[in-house]
Amino acid sequence: MAPEVKSVTQFWEPLKVEADAGHIRERQRRDDRIARILDQIGFSWRVYLVAFLGFLASSWSLIAVTIITPALYFIYDRHGQLDASNAGLVLDMVTLTATVVGMVVFGHVADRVGRSAMYGFEVIIVMAAIGGAAFASAGYIIPLGSSLNIYASLSCFRFLLGLGIGAEYPMSAVIAAEFAPTKWRGIMLAAVFLAQAIGRLLAYGIGLGALRGLSSSLNFSSPVTIEQTNLAKVQMDIFWRLELALAGIPAIFAIGFRLFIPETPRFYSAVKRDIKKARESLTMLGSRSPEMIADIERVMVSRPSDTLSLSSDAHQGSWFKMAKEYYFGPAKGWKLLTAISVQWLLLDIVFYGVGLDSPGTLAALWLNSKPPAGDDWPDKPQWNDDRGNPDATIVATIESNLVRTLQLSSISALAGSILVIPLVQLVSRKTHYLATTSILSLLFACMAISVSQTYATPQNSVSMVFYALAQFMFNLGPNTLTFILAAEIFPTEVRGTSYGIAAAFGKIGAIIIRPVIKGKDKDGLVPLLAAFSVVLAIMALLVWIEPFGIGFPRVQVNRGTAAKKEGEEGNGQNEIESGFWGWVNRWLLENKSLEDIAPWPLDGAAPLPTPAETPSGGGDSGTTAVVVADGGDSESVSESESASRRSADDEIEHVHVLVGNGSRGDEGKNMPALLLPGPAI
Repeated sequence: MAPEVKSVTQFWEPLKVEADAGHIRERQRRDDRIARILDQIGFSWRVYLVAFLGFLASSWSLIAVTIITPALYFIYDRHGQLDASNAGLVLDMVTLTATVVGMVVFGHVADRVGRSAMYGFEVIIVMAAIGGAAFASAGYIIPLGSSLNIYASLSCFRFLLGLGIGAEYPMSAVIAAEFAPTKWRGIMLAAVFLAQAIGRLLAYGIGLGALRGLSSSLNFSSPVTIEQTNLAKVQMDIFWRLELALAGIPAIFAIGFRLFIPETPRFYSAVKRDIKKARESLTMLGSRSPEMIADIERVMVSRPSDTLSLSSDAHQGSWFKMAKEYYFGPAKGWKLLTAISVQWLLLDIVFYGVGLDSPGTLAALWLNSKPPAGDDWPDKPQWNDDRGNPDATIVATIESNLVRTLQLSSISALAGSILVIPLVQLVSRKTHYLATTSILSLLFACMAISVSQTYATPQNSVSMVFYALAQFMFNLGPNTLTFILAAEIFPTEVRGTSYGIAAAFGKIGAIIIRPVIKGKDKDGLVPLLAAFSVVLAIMALLVWIEPFGIGFPRVQVNRGTAAKKEGEEGNGQNEIESGFWGWVNRWLLENKSLEDIAPWPLDGAAPLPTPAETPSGGGDSGTTAVVVADGGDSESVSESESASRRSADDEIEHVHVLVGNGSRGDEGKNMPALLLPGPAI
């Protein structure tokens, strides 16, 4: 007599046959149904605004910190607090280090306890950091010192701010990707990233307006008197606190919206294994019309096993074991993680190399004559990086920084972020990334040559044009695409963790380059720009050749190909019209669903057939199942024999599911197959 089935081993943990077998059998079908319902709901403006506003608050606050740094140097003496030459470096490194921590920690927590469970908390952290920094004080000040160290206080709040900014990256991207319908996923993620460019524009634009309003009563004489300096310190103190506080406005709205965002149905289905809550999440997100609710009820509750709410204790407890199996097992998820992490690392070395200290870089590019202060400038004040105007007042210095950044960086970056939104549907991610990164490499090479030839000459506008084009191309290509791809290429179970690690590598790149960017003259800029050109060329080469199979997966398909496939399968849902528009549509790209890009846990198994495709009759197909009996011994049985053990509840669907990657080699010897009755695939 054949032994009684007691347990079946999935590739990362033991499965309970009574509950988990039904989950594995229905998982692919439920994921497909969730994706189809999200497609029916369409573009959710509520989800978009939630992600957009949080990302806007984070971006705005990070840029605001850069803007106010000269004002802080002007107001507060750093003697005995921070070394004059390292004050900015320390504050930047604290922020970046905290950002790395926030990305990794919050990305992982999102995979363990849920996306919405932490969604909004990171915005509260940002608001607390902004509020604390805006009201930081040096205490009682006397000529010899002060009772409080304001730079120590600002460092603490900068760490808190970095933590919140780091958390926002994986949270916003994962939420947007998992709620987005397949058709609009790339557009929604690109539109969320648009918040970074808008935050930059608002920070500089509103900062410029606030500065001009506050400084309108200041009239500096030459030389500037002590009374005028003290009055300017008062105004600048108001300015930097106001600039920080304004960045918290979008955070307030973001928190309000996030109170009404449910957990993603993909997380409920894949991680919590709670299909009832997945259905409730879809109902909360979708239309309240009777037709939509009826459709949700019909496709999500088509059988008893769909409504089963399964305990996730064992699944959660074995997360690290499961993740290890994904990254280093047959799926080789480490290759995807390495591909996106290395690209993000190299990208941010370049992006932050020209962006973290943009006032100094732009002041150097702006020179159209030999600087009056010379190249050494021994008496240079810490708050003035403009060699062309060494006698500038603090107001003139900050105003010049704001105007230059608006003209050469903010507007061009915004244009790139807007144009990339439709472009993500027209060009494949790999081709898009490869082309824009290659163009950036050429632009930086041209910029290095231009600076070497036109530095401090009337022809300096050539270098400024190249700089603006580079900022445009960053957001048109790799800056936006890394944000999108990291949210698309990993399975739901490890999406937050993987995204956080990849994004953290980017900020590690910023940490690496920050101490290097000290040169503000020709001798410092030219080799730096040339080196960045080489780094970008390496990025493009890695994407092109995909060494050792480390590269980006395909996340889109040609619409004509997809329609042809649908026609061959008899579905007829994606028929392409004839004529000119039919020809155009055939060349448009269609997003693959997240489950098709990164299937889990049926990695390596054939897709499950739909009920219409499944034969109603039985028959021996010649396939076998490995049955684990008491004591752990196993035996192979024919499908016809296993069919006799089939319960009546399983007759509706006849599918053959291979748990694991289907291998029967050394890697798969401890991964028995779970055979559910049906034809061999």
